[in-house]
Amino acid sequence: MENKQEQEQEQKAKELAAKRAKYPVLDGGITDEMRQSWKQANGRVVTVDVFDDMAEEHHVAYFRRPTMDVMSAVNAVSKQDELKGADTMFKNCWLGGSPLVQSDAILKTSALGALGSLFATCHTEIKNL
Repeated sequence: MENKQEQEQEQKAKELAAKRAKYPVLDGGITDEMRQSWKQANGRVVTVDVFDDMAEEHHVAYFRRPTMDVMSAVNAVSKQDELKGADTMFKNCWLGGSPLVQSDAILKTSALGALGSLFATCHTEIKNL
């Protein structure tokens, strides 16, 4: 039974991916040269793809990784209001992309969730000597 459910979920995921591949891509007119200059200036740059299934649009946003100063500001603001703390991260790391990601609350919140997952991309280990 589980195998059939997994197959159905996989099929639905493939269908959704095929549907999303047809969405217009809105990236704010960012060029390869701009992306390269961001990489040179900031080191690592991440792309956040936000799919608005209701509007059938694919929004792209570009962010730099946060610095310790940005993390400190986020931490300070988050003590009072977690959403404002996340917005501080968004504003300080934003490089460019679809302007709607900045102005539409749903798109922005989705992008914020992706930014939060950056912290799960690095793993550490500690060992006794």
